[in-house]
Amino acid sequence: MAKFTEDELKWATQTAAQLRFLQADCVDVDPTEREHYLHDEIRRSLKDVVREKHPQYMQALAEQFPTGEGGGEARPASNGHAAPAELTPEELLAQMVKIAPLLPRRKLQEFGLELQKAGYLELQTTALVDAPPEELLKRFPMDPLAQVDLQRLYRLVIALADFVLSLDQLGWNLWKAMAPRSQIRRDATFNGDLRKAGARYLSGDTEVSIGQITQIIDRLRQLVAGLMGSIGPAARSFSQRHLSRFGPDAIKDLAAAEGGGMFANAEQKNWRKYVQLAKDLNEDAVEAEMVDCVARYAEGLMRGTSNTPNL
Repeated sequence: MAKFTEDELKWATQTAAQLRFLQADCVDVDPTEREHYLHDEIRRSLKDVVREKHPQYMQALAEQFPTGEGGGEARPASNGHAAPAELTPEELLAQMVKIAPLLPRRKLQEFGLELQKAGYLELQTTALVDAPPEELLKRFPMDPLAQVDLQRLYRLVIALADFVLSLDQLGWNLWKAMAPRSQIRRDATFNGDLRKAGARYLSGDTEVSIGQITQIIDRLRQLVAGLMGSIGPAARSFSQRHLSRFGPDAIKDLAAAEGGGMFANAEQKNWRKYVQLAKDLNEDAVEAEMVDCVARYAEGLMRGTSNTPNL
């Protein structure tokens, strides 16, 4: 069996450690491409070694890290000598620093979290390793490379959930009171319960998709848009209704249509007609008519028969 010098054994051990890190990071890479990366790393490690000694160093490395096709698993030294001494903590740290530029950002973050969990660093963050999705960056324009803190994400979700859930309850109760005979109603089944569906989705229930959650929220959005968008047009509709019954010209036309004799005073006829129509005019009647105007226009918006404002 070949005998190796202390320098050769130390180089082989350090290089094998680097190759293992690199191989673990390239586990999903095509084998040919992965082998190319490994060979590049070996060439970089040999740059400070005299060329005439490369065969001996490579033979020492082969004892630690076979580089043939399908290789990559470490094997104990079998050169007739004792296995090389383990690296000191300082040497291990130096190796980790050396290979850091070869690793992707996500892998570095994973290693950092593992070191924190092991007690090497004080755990001061709950940052997520995964990069924030593009959809989140569109809603909250943050640095794409910034880490999302899990606890802050929880608190933001809670604040938004409190608003949406209370709006969901208030909006549908208000609609039920405004339009008791409308066929547009809140879905009373599980599929319409944002709180229950959201809980199952967050817990990983595969039967609940984000599409179902979005449908519940979209239905609430249509309701709110309908109610808010109907305020102006409904006010105009109410005023038109009111003037068509109680406006001076309307009263005059109605009184004239009823006759009353050649010598009847026109002003008296008009007044009597107004009093006749106004006997049913009270606060409750006016409120009911206003609410009816809002409900009618809002339902038209929700059914798509009018232009729905964007929310």
